[in-house]
Amino acid sequence: MSLRIAMLVALMSAGCVAANLTPEQKAMHEIFLDVAYQCESRYHTIHVDQADLDGGLQIHADADSRSEYRPFVACYSDGLKARAEALRKAGKPVPDALLREPDVQLD
Repeated sequence: MSLRIAMLVALMSAGCVAANLTPEQKAMHEIFLDVAYQCESRYHTIHVDQADLDGGLQIHADADSRSEYRPFVACYSDGLKARAEALRKAGKPVPDALLREPDVQLD
C-alpha cells in the first residue's frame, strides 16, 4: 500500500512540475521515475520521494534499514544504462542524463 501512496504523491508532484517541462524533459523525467519505481519494487525498505530533471533521486529508508541503499543505487544506475542502450539500439539519440552516474540522496 505504501508503494502506491508514494507513487501517487510522486506522480502528483511530477504533474505539477511537468506542466513547465519541454516534451524531452517530460519524457526523461518519466524514464527516471519508471526506473526508480522498478528498483523500489525490488528493494522494499527504500522509498522514492522525488526525482529531479537530471535523474537525481531523493529517497528514504524504513526505520534503520539502510542496507538496501547501495543495491538500490546500483539497480537505478543499471536501469538507466539499460534504457540508454535500448535507445541506442533503436537508433534514437541518447540523452546525457542517462549516461551520468545518478545522484541518489538518502534521508
